[in-house]
Amino acid sequence: CIRLPKYNQILFSFSVIIKLLAEFMDNMRYNFNDSYVLKQELSSNDGFQKAWNKSIECSKQIPGGRKEHTAALSVYLKGDWPFILTLNKAIETMGGNVSIYENRFHFKSLHFLLMDSMRLLKPKECKNFYVFQDGQNKPQKGSTVRLPSFTLAYSDYEELKRLEDVSENIILHLTSCFFVNLKDYVCGQEQDEILLSPAEVFTVQRVETKTTSDDDEYLEIVLKQSGLNSSHNYMCYPFVVLLDFLFTLTGTYVYTFW
Repeated sequence: CIRLPKYNQILFSFSVIIKLLAEFMDNMRYNFNDSYVLKQELSSNDGFQKAWNKSIECSKQIPGGRKEHTAALSVYLKGDWPFILTLNKAIETMGGNVSIYENRFHFKSLHFLLMDSMRLLKPKECKNFYVFQDGQNKPQKGSTVRLPSFTLAYSDYEELKRLEDVSENIILHLTSCFFVNLKDYVCGQEQDEILLSPAEVFTVQRVETKTTSDDDEYLEIVLKQSGLNSSHNYMCYPFVVLLDFLFTLTGTYVYTFW
C-alpha cells in the first residue's frame, strides 16, 4: 500500500502489524479528547456537533477505551440520517487517497474513534449477520468485495425481512470477524444493532434468487470473511488513509502493509 525506502522494505506478518498498531493507538488515545482535529471538526459541522452533544454524556465505556469511543459509536447509531449519509459518502469517496483524505475529509476524528473502538472490541469468534441493500448489483461467485463504508447489520434474518421491503433488492448473508454489537455499548439501545467495518474483505460464496412467503423475489448473496489485509491498493483503506491524521496528533508516522 505504501512504498517504503529500500532499507525499510520489510513485510510484517499480520499479527505483528496488529501489535504495532495497537501499541501506537494505546499511546495516543489518552490525549485524543484534547485533539485539535476533533474540536475543529465538531465546530465546523452542525450535524456532527448535534449528534456528539447527545452522545458524549453516555456513561458506558468500552474496555480499554474512553467516553469518546462510546460517543462515536452512539453518533453512528443515533445521529440524524442526513449526517450519517454524508459521513458514509465521504468515507466511500475519499477514503482511498491519502492526499484527498487529509485535505477534504472532515470526519477524521469520528472515523478514527469508530475504527479504534472496533479494534478494541474485536470479537473472539466470527458470526453470521444480514445486511439489506437497495439495487441489483450482482457480484460473481469467487470475487472479493468489501462494504463501501460503515454498515449496520441484523443478527436475525427474519427480523430483517420483517422490517425491510426485500422485493427486488439484495440481502447480504455474511460471516464477519470484525464487528461490534452496539446494544452492549450505546446507552438506551435495547435491540441488537451490529456495526460492520469497510476494512473487512469478503469472498462471494453464493449468489441466488430467493422468494418470500408473498412470492416476492430478492437476491441473496452469501459472503465469507477472507481477511482484513490485502496487497491491492483499493483495499489499503482504512488504516493507511489514517496515517496523516495520526501524524497531526502525534508527529509520528506508522507504516503498515494492509
